Amino acid sequence: MSFRIAECSAAAGMILLVIIGWFQISDLPTDARMFPAALLLIIGILSTALLVRGIIGKAAHFLNDEAKQWRFAISGKRMFIGFAMLALYFLTLPYLGFFTTSFILIIGIAKGAGYHKPIPLICSALGFCIFVYAIFVALFERPLPEEFFVTLLSTSF
Repeated sequence: MSFRIAECSAAAGMILLVIIGWFQISDLPTDARMFPAALLLIIGILSTALLVRGIIGKAAHFLNDEAKQWRFAISGKRMFIGFAMLALYFLTLPYLGFFTTSFILIIGIAKGAGYHKPIPLICSALGFCIFVYAIFVALFERPLPEEFFVTLLSTSF
């Protein structure tokens, strides 16, 4: 698969996901729909620009020999493992809770990509969880799937 085909495919896939997302948020009240709609709009604009560049633009990558040897995935095995981890994330999300599964996914994906220093991995996963908590739980008061240990402790007592 050439770089141009991969670029156009990724952009078209993102545009398709934006369209699907737009229909999914259409039933939400206006207040709840504003933030996801803004994100979808930004992603849609950037994906459209990427698609246009892929179709009519000449990327700098095509001017050298490296571009002719470009591959979609450096390691097909790692890419498959990453997608499997993402599928496992969505399957376990309702049972373990958002923060636990997100923490595990971030560390797992980073380890799969070759980052093995534990302190930066834990700090980045923890930083992501704190950021999401501050935005969605504290600021917007949007409920996220409850953590398994909270459910476990509340039912045992």
